[in-house]
Parts: sequence; structure tokens; C-alpha cells
Amino acid sequence: MKKLFLLLPIIAVGFYFFTGQSQEDKPEKWSRDQRTTELQDLSKVMSSPLPMEHDHFIPNNQPMYYNSPNGVTVVNPNIRVLPRQSPFSYQTEVILTRHPGNPLIMYGSSNAISNAGGSLFISEGAYVTTNGGTTWFGSDTMKNTVGTILTGHGGDPGITIDKDGRFIISHLGGGIKANYSTNNGLNWSNDVTITSGSQDKNLTTTDDSPTSPYYGRSYTAWSRFTASLPPIAFSYTTNGGVSWSASADVNVPPAGHYSQGVDLRTGPNGEVYLCWAAPIASSPFTEDYCGFAKSTNGGVNWTVNNNIFDMNGIRGTLFSTSIRVNSFPRIDVDRTCGPRAGWIYIVVSQRNLAPAGSDADIVIHRSTDGGTSWSAGIRVNQDALNNGKSQWFPAVRVDESGGVNVVYYDNRGTTNTDTNEVYMSRSMDGGTTWTDIKVSDARFRPTSLALSGVAGGYQGDYIGITSALIEGNPVNGNQRIWPFWADNRLGGFQYQAYTAKVELLPKNPCTGCEDFASAAFTPKYFHLEYSGTQFWSRQNPSAYGAGTGSVKYDFFSDNVRTPQSLITDFQTVPAGYYLTFDQAYAPYGPGFPGPDTLLVESSTNGGSSYTTLAVLLGRFPSGGELNTAPATTNAFVPTSSQWAPKIYSLPVGTNRVRLRAESGFGNNLYVDNICVQALAAPVSNSLCDAPEGFFRTSPPSVVQDTITVYLKRTDFPNITVDSAKMYMFNYGCQNFTFNNALNGSYHMVFKHRNSIETWTNAGIPNYTRGLNFAYDLINNNAIVYGGNQTQVPNFSFWFNYSGDCNRDGVIDISDLTIIDNDAFSFVSGYVQSDVNGDNFSDLSDYALADNNAFNVVTRIIPPGAVPEPQIVNNDAPVFSTEAEKTKYEMHLKIMKEKGVSENDQQINVIELNEVLKQRQERMQNNKAPVRKSFDIQSDGNVKSGSKGVSQ
Repeated sequence: MKKLFLLLPIIAVGFYFFTGQSQEDKPEKWSRDQRTTELQDLSKVMSSPLPMEHDHFIPNNQPMYYNSPNGVTVVNPNIRVLPRQSPFSYQTEVILTRHPGNPLIMYGSSNAISNAGGSLFISEGAYVTTNGGTTWFGSDTMKNTVGTILTGHGGDPGITIDKDGRFIISHLGGGIKANYSTNNGLNWSNDVTITSGSQDKNLTTTDDSPTSPYYGRSYTAWSRFTASLPPIAFSYTTNGGVSWSASADVNVPPAGHYSQGVDLRTGPNGEVYLCWAAPIASSPFTEDYCGFAKSTNGGVNWTVNNNIFDMNGIRGTLFSTSIRVNSFPRIDVDRTCGPRAGWIYIVVSQRNLAPAGSDADIVIHRSTDGGTSWSAGIRVNQDALNNGKSQWFPAVRVDESGGVNVVYYDNRGTTNTDTNEVYMSRSMDGGTTWTDIKVSDARFRPTSLALSGVAGGYQGDYIGITSALIEGNPVNGNQRIWPFWADNRLGGFQYQAYTAKVELLPKNPCTGCEDFASAAFTPKYFHLEYSGTQFWSRQNPSAYGAGTGSVKYDFFSDNVRTPQSLITDFQTVPAGYYLTFDQAYAPYGPGFPGPDTLLVESSTNGGSSYTTLAVLLGRFPSGGELNTAPATTNAFVPTSSQWAPKIYSLPVGTNRVRLRAESGFGNNLYVDNICVQALAAPVSNSLCDAPEGFFRTSPPSVVQDTITVYLKRTDFPNITVDSAKMYMFNYGCQNFTFNNALNGSYHMVFKHRNSIETWTNAGIPNYTRGLNFAYDLINNNAIVYGGNQTQVPNFSFWFNYSGDCNRDGVIDISDLTIIDNDAFSFVSGYVQSDVNGDNFSDLSDYALADNNAFNVVTRIIPPGAVPEPQIVNNDAPVFSTEAEKTKYEMHLKIMKEKGVSENDQQINVIELNEVLKQRQERMQNNKAPVRKSFDIQSDGNVKSGSKGVSQ
């Protein structure tokens, strides 16, 4: 066990080394100015390069699982990013950052120290992964583009990756210097000197917000120790580190204090934020309060507040090993799209000042107004107050889910006060409440880096943390946190840089849509719940052919029938939010009729309980809410026109949606364009329409009745988007509402119980949810597709053709037969055969229908608005797997047992009857169809008149 406690001495290498003095500085300087946190005296540094090693050693440990109110967090085994086998090589003062555009690329650094042969050599490490942390490579020495080792460096790595993927580092070394790399840290530019003289504690950041006016500008800040009361100094680069602006002071320290330990971060709109400690100017240099500065013009000018909150720092030493510690603040900004976007968080370690106790605790302060005001401190670590345990060296990261994560050293879990571990605390409510987890899988005993030329008590002055949202992790979660620290678990003071992949379920900080364009599955803010074989997968077909992917549930293969769920979490939604998606499904056949089931569920408590929004069934032969295509014994793959939309209002407070599939061993389901979005409330629209037989001449009016109006896509007019009932009042007009339609260009289709189906032209309407429209088909036949209405004699009114009693799209002998039979039986009331709306089936109804049948009146529909296809696909089965063949053979066997042949599944196309043949002959013999002219009387009956050519 003792070996596990020896790691931190390596970090203790550098209290005075990293300030970066010029060669004129004398050795006495290091003991004279105790305010600095430098590592070494550069005049004693030898140019002895550190070895390069590429052993990607991963400890043979199991992941650790932690349950919390935010779900399960998985801490994977610790990774030593660049193992060093030499007893004379050490990695301390580590820091980590991530590529702003590629979450698979991360770049870490350290004060990389060697004393091989008794000569002290210091450089800055470069530890890189390009595959999301699976493997790491790098070096403990920096070399330029021709392979020459860069010397004269003094550590204190301040690192960033800019928008172009360029690695940028600032460091000490006779002042503040900088380098950049264009090949992921393999080679570096020569040193660029930003300023000379005694400087200390630099860090670096970049503006990676594409909407910022300073997008791509990178910044570095430090303490200018050439002043008697050092201020914070600042510089920036606009060309990826090739050159830097002249050093400029940011603040003037108040009397009796100086400024040290600066950290910096940019805001979502290009703001630059700095924070620093204000220690008292005499021993013991306790951090007294926290300073803050803000620039809104790219670091040219600053608004400064030297005291945004009080702190009582821990500057001095801890434990019996007397390691050097500080309370330098660390900063991050929420730059998600969520409700806390722009919030600023600053963490410190302090004691004997509430909310901290008598021991070192981690405290966070936040600003919700861009740094103008600050909250009271909130204690981060959740162990008992005043328990004799210390937490120190915090670093903070706001992740892509809006979670606030703080990593720190901690000795709460050990009986030996000198023994430490690494913890991480996470908050999902903006820092109000916290959950702690342990991220190190070994204990260590921090010890000073006992090397000649290294400051007493040194084992590092900070650690790091970053995060990434990497899709394709369906179970543990796509949100990953990467704490980064140094410990000496290997024994002695052999400090090494470690990290751990912390996986958890992501939570979309805002709402939006997922179109499954990425080949990785699951997408960023989705995960799966299942056991056994995974039947959810990403596929290439997309809804309406408008994208590049969708998600499939393989009902076709799932004969286990255990529910599997696709889940997404997001910020709690208020009223007016909806779940929308597109889906496609075909049943299999009578052998396996289903039903296949998709339950659409929502939760207001992160999945502790659910509300069922809909139960959607897919079943043979038809009638299922999922059905969008004919049955097929092949594994169903939808065409662009075999999709349908779904929309569900979400309860107030919803923060999770679950699509739960339960297999009936039928056929495949595809889902695309899953959206959680705010939609305008639907509003009432005005329409005028009526059947010709319901028109009354005196006074001009129509008999009241119901018409169903459908919205159809213009690109795929076979797809119905919404429908509504329209009740015709006296003049054929009525208000009604489409509740489910989204914005788009549509046809309207009017269907009445015994009239010809009538369509509007494409783009009638161009619908915008929340805005009303009005269309009058009675007075404007030009908006009707194909002009397919009839004008009544003596009036400029247009109406739908009457007489399609069986609603098959053509008025013919079959409709006349219905009317004739009912008239013969003196049928009355609300019946299909009552073509003129007088509640009787009689000669008047027959006359109207017969006239339209004589003139071959049919519905006119746009291309693609075809009738429903056959129930069972006629294609010969194609088997891609043995399982598909086995299922088909089982299907045939079941059908045989039921006495059903495969041909019996087919529904023949309706043949033209004898009346249609006669009608064809009549049309051939007459160049223009002759319409029986009649007058519509005020009571709806017809009076025969002269014959004439129809209009």
C-alpha cells in the first residue's frame, strides 16, 4: 500500500521554477521572492532532453459505477497518458483541453522534468489522443519542425486548441513564451517571446464560438512579477500563435495585495473573462479575495473588479510531507444552448470562511449576468464539514450537457491523513446541488519532488479537466468527462499524468431535432435501454428521401419480444412543447400478423416514471397506427413515399422521451426526425365548400353537413399530415383547426359522404402553424386541382360533384345501384344515397348521380396520390440471412395450417365493369359528353329541362 501513496512527490518539483526568469537573474532571487510559484532556477537547467515513450498503459482494473439523482456514472480504469519508466522523469502540474470542433482530439501538458545524470531539464509535455481517449501518444520534450529540441523552457504550460485545430502553448522561460503546432503536437514552432523578465502562472484559452466577432483569437494571461505589486498581464494572437500583441496590464492591484494565479475563458458572444487571486503582499501570502476582469472587444479594453468575492485561501503546505498548495481560482463558462448559457463559474479552495469549514473545502461562485454580480459561495464537496479532511487544487468544466464538473485532490476516503485520491463533483442545476464520485482507482501519498534546483514542497500547482460529447455509446452514455491529474502511486516522487474516462448519459441543454445524419449510433443526446441483442440501429433510408439516415427497430428479427427503448433527455420544457417524428412500417403477413408495438412515453422526473402519450400498433393486414406500406415477407425497407408524421403534446415539465418497442415478430419500423420543439398553438382557419346536391337556390344556401378536410404533402401527396372536420353552415363556410400539422406546403383534400373527392392546388395552403388562412372553393374554382368542380346553372357558384356514394373516386353504375336500391326501399335519414341532402333517397338523388355518371365524372388527383397498394407485396422473397429464410418458411407453414395459400393473400385490382365499358364506347362516339340539363328547385329536387352541351 505504501507504493500507492508515493505519487505526489513528483508534483512537488516546482514552487519557483516556472516563473521563467531571465539568465541575468541570480540564484538568490528564488529564495528572496516567496510570492512566486516558480519551479526552478533557469541558470541551473541543463539542455538534456527527456526520453520519448509510447507505452499506452491502461491499468487492469474494472470500471466503477455510481448511482446518483442524474443516473449512473461510469468511471473507467485510469489511463497513464505517457508512461515514463525512468526514475529520473516526472510529470507535474498537468492540464488538459479539447479540440473545439473535433471531440475525439484532446491535448494535455505538464511540467515535464528530468534530472538524468544529475542535470535538471524542464520542458512541457504534449499528450495527445485523436480517437477520443482510447489511445494516447506524445512526448515530454518539445522539438521544432526540423527536430531540434527546444530548450530554455520553464514550465507552467498554458494550452489551448484553436478553431483551426492548431495547438497553442504559453509557458515560462526567461519571461512568457509561446509555441504552436500544426500536426497535433508532433512538432512545434520556435519560441515566440511575448514578454521578458520575471513572470508567473500563465494560462491560455481560445475563442471557439463561431458567432463571436473574435472567433479564432487566442489569449494568454499571467502575473507580471517585474512590478513590486504584480498585476495581471495579457496578450493575444490573431494568427494562430505566429505573433502576439504587446503585453498589457489588466489591473492595478489594491494596496497590500498583488495578483496571481490567473485563469481565463471566453463567453458565447466573444467575451473574455479573467479571474485571479489577490493574496496579501506579505507572508504567508494568503489569498484574500478574487479579482475579475471582462473584455468585450477581444482583450483590448477591460472592466475590472479587484474583489468580486472574499476568500480565505490555503496558501502554504499540507500534510506531514509539507506539499505546497494554493487557492488560485479556476474559471469556466456555460456555452451551451441551455437556460444557463453564459453563466460564469469560479472555483477555489478555502477554509475558515463559510461555506468552507476548518479544513480546505472546494467552493464555487457563479454569475448569471456576465460577471456584474456574483452568488454567495456554495460548498462543492459533500463530505462532512469540519471532518479533518482536505480538498484542494480544483479545476472546473461546464460540459456539453450543461453539467458543471469540478475535479480536485481529496483525502476523505483514507484513514491516513497524508494519503489522497482524486474526486469529481457534478452539478446539473447550475451549481446549487452536487454529487461526488471518486475518479482515481489508486491512492497515493503526495510528496515533494526532492530534486536539486526545484522549489521546496513542489508537486504541481494545478490540475485539469475537459469534456466531450461523443456519439456512438448507446449504453454508458455519450457524455464524457476527462479529469486530468498527476499522482505518485508508482512510488517515491515519480509523478505521472493520469486521466479517466467518465461516462454518463447526456442531457440536451436545449431542445431540437435528431435526423440521424451521422453514421454513429446512438446520436449525441440519445441512449438505449435493453438487454440481450440490440435491435435498434442506424440505417440509411430517410424520411421522404430528404436526409441521410434514420433509426430502425428490427421487429423482423426480434423473436425474443423483450422491450427495448430509445431515449433522449433534455431540459425541462414548459407548456407549448411537442414531440414530433416521422415513421415508416410495413407488416409481414398472415403468418406473423403482429402486432408490433411502439409506445411513445414521456417523463417529468428523468425516467423514474412515465406517461404514455400513444400506443402505436403495426399489424397485418392493415389498420395499425404504424402502418404506412403494404405487407411484405421481405425485411421492410421504406421508400421515400412510405412515411407518415406523428405529433404529441408534451406535458409541462417533461425532461425525457422514450420510444419503447415491443416486438410482435412482424416487420421493421423506421423512425426519423425526432424533435422536441416549441410550436405555436394551432389557430382556426376558414373554408367554404359544399357538394352540388346540397345547394339551394332560394335563398342561395347549402344544407348543413360535415366534410372532412385532409392535408397532404405536395411532394408525396399520398401522405396525409393532418385532418379536420368541417361543418357546413348555411353558406357552406366554417372555421376549423388543423391541430397536428407543421409548417409546410400542402394540398387540401375535401371528402364528403357522397361527393367526389376534391383537391386544391399545390401550396393551397402554404401553412404556417399559428397563422390562419381562408379559402373559398365555392367562389373560386381556380384553386381547385384540375378545376374539378361543377358550376350550378344560373349562379357563379362552384361545388363538388355529387353522387360518389361508395367513395371510390368515380361516379358510376355502382353508385346508381346504391341509390336505386335505397329509393326502392323508401330509405330516409342521414344515409349515403341521400345525394341532395333532403334526408330521402329518391329520384332526385338518382338524377344527380346519373347525370355525373353519364359524363364520366372522376376524381382528379396529382401524380403520386395513388390508391392504397396491395396488402401483401408481390415480390419474391429475398433472404439476406438464414434467419430471414427460416422466418419465411415458418410463415408458409402457419398459412398452410390455416388453409391459406400465398396467392390468397393478394387482392386483385378491381376490373372495369360492363358499365365502364359502355361509358368508354359512349365517349368514343361523342366528341363532347352531353349533360342532362336540369334546374335545382328550392327544395333540392330536380326539374328536367332541355339537353345541352355541358360546361
